[in-house]
Amino acid sequence: MRVYEDLIRNNVGRFLTGAFPKAKQLLGDSHWSALVRAFLERHGSESPYFRNIGQEFLVFLESGETPSVPDFLPELCHYERVPSALRRAEAPSSAKSVDPQGDLLAHPVAVSPLAWPLSYRYPVHRINAKTAADEVQPEPTWLIAWRRADDSPGFMASNALTHRLLELLREGVTGHQALEQLAEEIPNANANRIHQEGTAILTRLRDAGVLLGAIARS
Repeated sequence: MRVYEDLIRNNVGRFLTGAFPKAKQLLGDSHWSALVRAFLERHGSESPYFRNIGQEFLVFLESGETPSVPDFLPELCHYERVPSALRRAEAPSSAKSVDPQGDLLAHPVAVSPLAWPLSYRYPVHRINAKTAADEVQPEPTWLIAWRRADDSPGFMASNALTHRLLELLREGVTGHQALEQLAEEIPNANANRIHQEGTAILTRLRDAGVLLGAIARS
């Protein structure tokens, strides 16, 4: 039994280390090993598949049943898991005709279904052994993760305005309508500035592949 126990712990430990290398580095070997052991002993996984261990580990971290760990660890592990989740995600098929070079202001905009707006309390993309991350930041850390055309995952820094813009575009409005709505929602906003900055954001998101193009009108 000890042999099998060691095999299971070592195999799961290697998998989690590969999935969350920065988390292991920050905790140190002994603390990380104790966390893996606690995961195996206390967590009842809902999935029998080995590929879902990373997600089960996140559920465990968020359950509050973990040994003493830094408060930022669940968010850091969530961030570290996003690339593998993006690689495995399946994009839903769409019958809509999309023009990659279409007018994003005049037409509804196709947002990639594999573009995920993310928000964290901690600057997870900058946490390392030399960065103090034990305090919640005054402003959320906004990121966009997406899968590029070559299937590689990408991250970009974002902000609340861009996240809201993507949310509006997913509702099927034109770029112009989305920017008009943003100008109405922001107190004392300069509508011309919102339009100029928003137009630049639309172009940048399309160049990156977060936006697929303009949806042709039927």
